[in-house]
Amino acid sequence: MQQVRRIFLGTVMLLMLLAGAAAAETLYVQSVKAMLMATPSLGGERVAVVERGTALTVLETAKGWYRVESDGQSGWVSRLLVNEQPPLAQVSVLASSEEKLDKSARRRASTFTTAAAARGLADRARVSQKYRADYEGVRKMESLEIGKDEALAFIAGEAGK
Repeated sequence: MQQVRRIFLGTVMLLMLLAGAAAAETLYVQSVKAMLMATPSLGGERVAVVERGTALTVLETAKGWYRVESDGQSGWVSRLLVNEQPPLAQVSVLASSEEKLDKSARRRASTFTTAAAARGLADRARVSQKYRADYEGVRKMESLEIGKDEALAFIAGEAGK
């Protein structure tokens, strides 16, 4: 009976050990690069640099930091730089088909037009007469030549007297 009990307890302990190893959390680097630090602090010594998408095994956690292991090196990484899911692939408009590019370009042009209008850079036909810039008047002002004496007289308040 004693031997059966030992075998049972040994089996239970082995299963608990295996379950603990299987439960090791894996995190993935989300930023372009992440520094592994010797201590859970930005002021600590840098141990290694890991690239985006690198899988990290969590060894310990402490106040927004994970002590992780990757390729035989361990260190602390900020929770802001990692996630439980691998990073998503980058989407490029240029990699899509020509048809999709045309549709998205039209949508972007519409967004651009809206943003320009909000900044007062809309098409002249859409702007009321009150708010239109008088470019002809600007050209006339720029074409005027004022001499030094005229400018000094204007500043002194003697212009047009």
